[in-house]
Amino acid sequence: MSSPLEKKIELQNILVESASKISQLCSELSTEIRQTSNSSQLNSKVDQVFKSFLNWNREIANQINTLFETQISLEKQVSILNEEKKKLEVLYSSGIIFSSKQEKKSLIESALDIVVKELKADAGFITLINERDEIDSIYSKNMLLNDNPDAMEISTTVIRNTLKSHSPVQVDNLDDQHDYAKQVSILKLGITSALCVPLISGNKVLGAVYLDKRNNENSFSNNDLMYLISFANLIVKGLEISTQIDSLEKKMISDPLIKLDDLRKEFISSEIIGRSKKLFDVLKVASKVAVTDASLIILGESGSGKNLLAQAIHRNSRRKDHPFYTVDCSSIPTDLLESELFGYESGAFTGATKTKVGKLELAHGGTLFLDEVGEMNINLQPKLLRVIQTKEFERLGGIQPIKIDVRIIAATNKNINELIQANKFREDLYYRLKVIEITMPKLRERKEDIADLVNYYLHKNSTVEKLFTISEKSLEVLENYNWPGNIRELEHVLLRCIVLSKSSEIDVDDLPPEIVQQFTEELPMNDGMTLSEAETEFRKRFILKVLRRAESKTEAAKLLGINRTHFHKLLSQLEIDV
Repeated sequence: MSSPLEKKIELQNILVESASKISQLCSELSTEIRQTSNSSQLNSKVDQVFKSFLNWNREIANQINTLFETQISLEKQVSILNEEKKKLEVLYSSGIIFSSKQEKKSLIESALDIVVKELKADAGFITLINERDEIDSIYSKNMLLNDNPDAMEISTTVIRNTLKSHSPVQVDNLDDQHDYAKQVSILKLGITSALCVPLISGNKVLGAVYLDKRNNENSFSNNDLMYLISFANLIVKGLEISTQIDSLEKKMISDPLIKLDDLRKEFISSEIIGRSKKLFDVLKVASKVAVTDASLIILGESGSGKNLLAQAIHRNSRRKDHPFYTVDCSSIPTDLLESELFGYESGAFTGATKTKVGKLELAHGGTLFLDEVGEMNINLQPKLLRVIQTKEFERLGGIQPIKIDVRIIAATNKNINELIQANKFREDLYYRLKVIEITMPKLRERKEDIADLVNYYLHKNSTVEKLFTISEKSLEVLENYNWPGNIRELEHVLLRCIVLSKSSEIDVDDLPPEIVQQFTEELPMNDGMTLSEAETEFRKRFILKVLRRAESKTEAAKLLGINRTHFHKLLSQLEIDV
């Protein structure tokens, strides 16, 4: 395809050639007129026609020049816009969200690398200030500020002006006449251009981002400044979420110890059965997270109750009156998962006879739960990351962006860090999902909840005519078992017992043989268990057994031969809440 300049030259050649031919014809016509007639009036008209043609030709040539210059200018602008678009895409994919100090340092440094590269800067740094407006931390690129007082001098001056004005500072074309150029550091470092943008959250200044160019004729452009402002906004959002997480953690630590029953009133979660300390800790975190819009990831083995926790968080959030949708990434084939999430337009592919709305769109205003997100294909993950970042997407085969307001909760039983190392899961997507991380405890880690779970499932499957119960020995066998399948396995075992039991009481003979065979009266010896841990485990199991036999805590204390005060202290030490 010809370039605009080549087309312009081609048309100019055609006009010149046409003008030459018409000029030749006019000359020949004028000669013939003179030979056949002495009419000066006719000769004058021929000259006028020729002059009119020349004026028309000149005007056309000027118009063509203007059009082609406009086209060349537009193409240059499109090229610049494409470059800016690529920069912004890189900026969006940087994923600046941090939930710990280590992640904050790593992600800020990584993001700073990106912005220095994209804006062709020679050096830069991000400085954060504390409540007293003192420099709290510095993250630098190609600048060792502590070893370079000159760099600190100029950057501190620019930053001071930025923080004072609460607005960006752009310093270009530094020369001897410029105020900044009077500083010795400018001459030593060869700084020719600098940008500085404040990090502002509400009315509070959190710090600033500084970049400079050295011994470089090309100054920073206005587009570079806009890009750096966008970058600063991403940093601010990341810091705001980090602050929110810090305040949640501090609140959870400083909150006075509350009873599980009180927590259950605040965080409605009756379908999550148990009273163990581990479960209490999970529900306490969930109650704080539910009121925010932060994305979160729930870790835990299969059958440990991740789905129930996700639903409880949704029901206790401001989105409770809006939809809750679940997408099981492990049960849907890879080629169908994309259409399940994003939907598709009619005619998008063979068989797409009508438009289908995806789960992301259906969950607008509510929550989307991505179960077993670790199974998601690596090629689909960037599309999900973009949705989280931009809050918009396009259906398959569609061209119209669809804006959504969806909170994403993800869950997995996989080791995400191992998946990241194996290039099966994107690290930036993990950090986007992991604003808050909650781990559901395994059932074998909270065996004191087994009695409550058993009674719940027996009651759930009882009828007026047949009320199911369980013998004390059978319950002891179940508490002794390790439950690799967690709560889901326990539920299936109880359903089997209900079907096969000859009476309404579940006895040891009704339990699966493989569970009974593992039962031992002795305390199970786990690898690495210390004497203190073994004693604690024995005390917990023995006290739980006594509590089941007793009518009250007072009676349990009598059976154990200790006073009520000592008994309550033991319950607290062993984290038994009854």
